[in-house]
Amino acid sequence: MKKLMLFTCLCLLSIGAQAADFEYLVFTLSDGTKKAVTASNVSIQFSEENLQVSSGDDVLATLPLASLIEMEFSNEGTTGIESVSVNQLITDSNTVIYDMNGRQMPSMAQLPKGVYILKSNNKTIKVSIK
Repeated sequence: MKKLMLFTCLCLLSIGAQAADFEYLVFTLSDGTKKAVTASNVSIQFSEENLQVSSGDDVLATLPLASLIEMEFSNEGTTGIESVSVNQLITDSNTVIYDMNGRQMPSMAQLPKGVYILKSNNKTIKVSIK
């Protein structure tokens, strides 16, 4: 029995040491969406229907177990920012650009580095200018 307890403790310590090397814990759901939470000081609790991720008193995520496909540690979170061809957006006369404060921007060519919301042809996307 002592050997089993010792083995279990060693396994848990090695998992904790490996998790400390990563910034995020990323969950993939059956509909393809991903939810990333910080991997620092998290606790995971399971109920009959849900998985709950907490850090201290803060609940970071509550996910239905039935739709959970994958759970992995990663150094890349999920941002929702796509790579977009700037030339394609500039040539579209229907493109309207907003900054993160909701102000309409004059043109793509004059944008400083930052995150913007683009509306074009009934599609809204978030882009990052680097």
